[in-house]
Amino acid sequence: MLILAIDTTTRFGSVALVSSGNILAEVNYASPSSHSRQVFRAMDELLGVAGIKVSEIEGLAVAAGPGSFTGIRIGLSLTKALALASEKLVAPVSSLEALARKLIFPGVELISPVIDARKGEIFACTYLVAGLKLKEIIPPAAYNPREYLKLLSDKPQVYFIGTGVDLYRLLIWEILKERARFVERTYFIAAEVGKLGEKLLEKGQGVSPAQLEPIYYRKSQAEEKKAEKTE
Repeated sequence: MLILAIDTTTRFGSVALVSSGNILAEVNYASPSSHSRQVFRAMDELLGVAGIKVSEIEGLAVAAGPGSFTGIRIGLSLTKALALASEKLVAPVSSLEALARKLIFPGVELISPVIDARKGEIFACTYLVAGLKLKEIIPPAAYNPREYLKLLSDKPQVYFIGTGVDLYRLLIWEILKERARFVERTYFIAAEVGKLGEKLLEKGQGVSPAQLEPIYYRKSQAEEKKAEKTE
């Protein structure tokens, strides 16, 4: 199955083509502002490099969050438009799970993807590696960094990845000391999103454009302001 995957959840944007679990092509970019122009250019370059037409794509996968509210909306809007035009189903994928999959290799048992949520919070969770599968042992949510890390205080070793790790590396070390493991990997996850999405679509777990929803874990700033006005 030929899958077009899109990720705009952080400033590390990426698009990829995946088929049968293999990466056919991938284009990555770092966006200091909005993804609105960069992601379209990246997608054009991706299809050109791979020699693939949009009409040949058999399914879509998108990182539905958590991450930047604006970035998520851009990615979902583009994916919905493509799905409507092509009449294809979409596989919404967690950006946290996609990040964690970049650290699955021998010797790794616990993985904690951490994304900067701003406002002094992080989006995070912890996975137990079981072969090529990931089992949630701390659920994904928006956390106070220190409170989240305390949940890991009894764990032997935890491997960290994500924009939140860059921001809170010293705090992670302060609480976990040598039990914290930092691995240098990029944060571009469209390829992982595509692989996860392909499996979901093959299982019949894709959704229509109308059913595609973001994964936020907390209210957006606009929603918070609206709630304050109604109180």
